[in-house]
Amino acid sequence: MQTVDLVLKNGVVVTPSGRLEGGVAIDEGKIVLVGKEAHLPSADSIIDVKGRLILPGMIDAHVHFRDPAKEGGDPQMEDFASGTAAAAAGGITTVFDMPGSAPPVLSASVLEDKVRAIQNKAYVNFGLYGGAGIQNLEHFKELASAGVIAFKTFMITGSSYCATDDLSLLRVFEGVAATDLPCSVHAETGSVVDYLIGRLSAEGRRDPSAHPESRPNWVEAEAISKALILSDAARARVHIAHMSTREGAHLVGLAKAAGKRVTVETCPQYLLLTAEEMKRKGPYAKINPPLRSASDVRALWEALRKGIVDVVASDHAPHTQGDKDVGFTDIWKAGPGMPGVETMLPLMLTKVNEGAISLEDLVRVMSESVSKVFDLYPRKGTVQVGSDADLTIVDMKKEKTIKIGDLHTRARNLVVYDGWKVKGAPIGTIVCGQLVMWEGEKVGKQGVGRFVTPIRGWMSAA
Repeated sequence: MQTVDLVLKNGVVVTPSGRLEGGVAIDEGKIVLVGKEAHLPSADSIIDVKGRLILPGMIDAHVHFRDPAKEGGDPQMEDFASGTAAAAAGGITTVFDMPGSAPPVLSASVLEDKVRAIQNKAYVNFGLYGGAGIQNLEHFKELASAGVIAFKTFMITGSSYCATDDLSLLRVFEGVAATDLPCSVHAETGSVVDYLIGRLSAEGRRDPSAHPESRPNWVEAEAISKALILSDAARARVHIAHMSTREGAHLVGLAKAAGKRVTVETCPQYLLLTAEEMKRKGPYAKINPPLRSASDVRALWEALRKGIVDVVASDHAPHTQGDKDVGFTDIWKAGPGMPGVETMLPLMLTKVNEGAISLEDLVRVMSESVSKVFDLYPRKGTVQVGSDADLTIVDMKKEKTIKIGDLHTRARNLVVYDGWKVKGAPIGTIVCGQLVMWEGEKVGKQGVGRFVTPIRGWMSAA
């Protein structure tokens, strides 16, 4: 083989069939060889990974970078540059950004404008969701043709891409089914949540613990049940976003056993934290759906190990400190969501070291299965010849303490894991064959990341 662009040597490559001591050769952004040290070609650049693991690039399937932002917005808000820098520092090679930019991604023209606005900022690859609500049904096919990675629908109120009643949700699922792309659903019934918030507010409740009380487990379970029934009727691919309850895991498990077209995502916060965090962190721990009980945490881990959970994503939702701090006196005024794209992988690697899950399960829910759910496999999600050269190098022995001052997200002060000790960390992030992070520091340039679109979906099904 002729000289290639880059060789990673002296590593342990994690492949679908097992682990291989050796390395990876990369040329023109593609993997061209995976093999033993003696078989690696000469290269313009060689990185000795010193026995660390070479994983398929980690994918965060759920982030909110909110770029482009509204005119006159707060300059301290996250944008695509800071968000993807945080992703790269956290070992993430690809992110899927939600439609909530300004304006929201409800048509192909807005999608194209967003790509132009953010592509030169990106340190990592990016896919983009299209909003799917009752208001923009006529735009679903054009959004699919323009390359959205999937659709997002809220079952709660307050969004321009929501479906808050049964008929609206059925019509949205029918429209998305025609594109053969997944529809990611925020499964909480808006009218019920609004009623419960109103009742608690009337009682004078403004304290942080009122938030999880306003969205009990059964609210998510009822919405998931409805989404499963209506998506099946429409023959749509439904993806349950940020599942947080044992009841949800049970329902999805039954649907999968029956062969329904459902996949599911959960997040590190639902695997690591409980509602008690509201008493310690107040509005910084306010997320939707809310943090749950220890029994819910145990049920989600069991669902992950059984393969019911397909995806672990961060739901990275940064706010300014002011947007959160108002919640210390009135929890209803605080913005929901927490930053997590940069801390997700170290936290999950720590759970691998603790024996909560295997490394193979981690690779499945943060790379391989993600790429399959969103129609990118085997271009992404695996270390094999012909795949894109997106790789995450991890050191399973590296110990450190998460410190907000070390983070790259602009919402670093809101990270609830400040002071947590982790064992296992990403030490290198390679995107499109280029090193963009090494030992936690940015070494790549903006614009390296590429806009990724599904292999299947509307373009191939039409």
